[in-house]
Amino acid sequence: MTTDQSGGSFFESVVSANGADVMRYLEGRVHDGGDAAEAYGETLLTAWRARRRMPTDPAEARLWLFGVARKVLLNNTRSLARRSAATQRLRERITAAPPPPASTDAVEVRDAIKALPTELADVIRLTYWDGFTSHEIADFLGIPASTVRTRISTARELLRTALDPAATARDQSTAQSLSSEP
Repeated sequence: MTTDQSGGSFFESVVSANGADVMRYLEGRVHDGGDAAEAYGETLLTAWRARRRMPTDPAEARLWLFGVARKVLLNNTRSLARRSAATQRLRERITAAPPPPASTDAVEVRDAIKALPTELADVIRLTYWDGFTSHEIADFLGIPASTVRTRISTARELLRTALDPAATARDQSTAQSLSSEP
C-alpha cells in the first residue's frame, strides 16, 4: 500500500475498515448517540495526531485505534467526574432524544453488565459486543490472556446468578445433594 509522508493513506484505510466498529464500541459505552459521535470525532483527531505511532500491521492498527478510543472514553469519564452536579443536571435535561425502547431482556442484560465491576464488564463487552478474542483483549488492555479468560468466566457466573437466580438455587441444591451422598 502506498502512503504519503505522513502515513495518511494507511490511516484512512484503517479508519475505513474499522470506523464503524469503533463507533459501535463507543455507542455501547456512553449514554447517548451525541456523546458517542463526539467521542468518535475526538478518537479520530487523537489518532490522526498520533498516526506516526500507528502499527503498520492492519490487525495491530485496529487494536491501536480501539486503544485510542478507550483512552478517549477514560479521559471523557474523568472530565465528566470533574463537572459540577448542576452542570450535569442541565446536560441531562437538554439531551436530544431518548434512546429507542429496548426489549425487557436486553435491558436486564445491560443492567446486569453495568452492575459488574468495571474490569469484568469491560471484558464481557469487548468479547460479546465488539467480537474480540481473549488474546486481542489481553493486548488491548495490557494484561495476560489468562487473566482475560478468568475475568470472562467470573463475569459469566455473576451474570448467570443475576439474570437467573432460580437456576443458581437449583445448582446449589444439586451440589448439596451430591456432596451429601455416601
